[in-house]
Amino acid sequence: MTGSAILAILAFFVLAGIGAVVRWMAGHRWPGRHWGTLLVNVVGAFLLGLLAGSGASAATMTIVGTGGLGALTTFSRFAQDAADLAEDSASPTRNAAGRLNPTPRTAATLYVGGTLLLGLAAAWLGLEISG
Repeated sequence: MTGSAILAILAFFVLAGIGAVVRWMAGHRWPGRHWGTLLVNVVGAFLLGLLAGSGASAATMTIVGTGGLGALTTFSRFAQDAADLAEDSASPTRNAAGRLNPTPRTAATLYVGGTLLLGLAAAWLGLEISG
């Protein structure tokens, strides 16, 4: 194995570790955890769009895109957050204005749809900026 291959592997693992720690921190920063997951997924989509539109080499895409941004973003936590929101057994409550808060299934649907729309928009924006 060459020195550059070893450096690439090390860079992959370092960026993956950083991405995972940032994701964990974001997930535990906000109450409800799903807000942190939403943030890292949208930011990750934007950064991946920037990277993809920059003409980065295959090695850079693998190391930064898959290693760093792949570890930053998370589908499994997104799916768990959506399931948790849908299964929330709390009875409907009223907000300060007296309106009913969304039901658990409505909240889960909004979370899934919002994450997909914001993620796609962020990736598109990243591609446009870098392209």
